[in-house]
Amino acid sequence: SFPCEALIPLRYPSEGNLFCFLNYDIINTMAKEYKKVIIAIVGLVLIIGAGFFIYYLKNRPSQEMRDLLFLPEGAVLTEEQQIKYDTARTVLEENFNNGLAFIAIAQIKYELSDLEGAVRVYLKASEFLPDDILIFNNLGDIYNQKEEYGKAAEMYLAIIQINPKWINAYRELSSVYFYNFPERYVEMEGLLLNGIEKSKEFDGEAPVDFYSMLAVFYDRTDNLAKAIEYYEKVVELTPQNQTAKMRLEELKHNANATN
Repeated sequence: SFPCEALIPLRYPSEGNLFCFLNYDIINTMAKEYKKVIIAIVGLVLIIGAGFFIYYLKNRPSQEMRDLLFLPEGAVLTEEQQIKYDTARTVLEENFNNGLAFIAIAQIKYELSDLEGAVRVYLKASEFLPDDILIFNNLGDIYNQKEEYGKAAEMYLAIIQINPKWINAYRELSSVYFYNFPERYVEMEGLLLNGIEKSKEFDGEAPVDFYSMLAVFYDRTDNLAKAIEYYEKVVELTPQNQTAKMRLEELKHNANATN
């Protein structure tokens, strides 16, 4: 039999028999409570699912990212390169804002002679590491190889702005101007003198090629006294440099003939 408190006695007029029926007020109350619980659970599941979906949308690799991580068809990696690539890719799958991981991918692309791919990845890395000199130095080297000298010059200028102590940038920018931009040739003097000054400030002495480039610059611009001065410095630093010695003697002879 049913519990009396959960039932109500009703008499069907046609049959005259006493039947016990469920107390629908109690049942309705219980149903409403269950419904609330179910709604709450469904709502919680939807919220959690929406959170995961939003996280996925924010962190899923875009087509751009897939292109950046793609290696040239038929690429064969050494064991060291494979480990480096797999590690970097794993990091980027968790955090696509990791500039160092992009640098690792760019280096591998460069080693595989995928210069275009390396440039794209280095530029992406620069978005997260805007003051990383290695990125701009490597980009400058690649642009030089691709004979895109204007872009190479931009990279070396960027390095000088970021860190004036980076001596190599003065040398490389001077070389770009020397060989590829006659209209900017005159800027070499200031660049090389600044490079020598920074070198002396931080290293005690400048690399000899700074003096060599200045000697050639003054030689080509007919500044005889300055050319002799810097060729003498070159010979002092590299006594075995026969080319510099011969040119120094020629300039001294010309100077004496003029006087």
